[in-house]
Amino acid sequence: MLLTEEEFKSTFPKDGFVNVTQSAQNFNEKEFDEYVRNNLIEELGKMHIGYVYDAKDGTYRHVTFITEVKNIHYIVVLDLKKKKIAGHFVLDLNKEYGL
Repeated sequence: MLLTEEEFKSTFPKDGFVNVTQSAQNFNEKEFDEYVRNNLIEELGKMHIGYVYDAKDGTYRHVTFITEVKNIHYIVVLDLKKKKIAGHFVLDLNKEYGL
């Protein structure tokens, strides 16, 4: 499910995130891979996981994919409490930060 900007930002904890790219345990590999395959956005080209961030309060995980489009990231949001995929968001850093 594509998250709105409001829904995406609601997954940001007030205490911030911690980078767990090197240590994150796989959430549910089969479900995650299937979700990403079924929700790919063709215009973004090939993607690979660049970073994984967990909310310090243990609520959400943001899996950030690097895309072929400069400064555009595909982010899959995992709800760690409910142990399910909350959705995805396309973060346009050009738009967000005027790059």
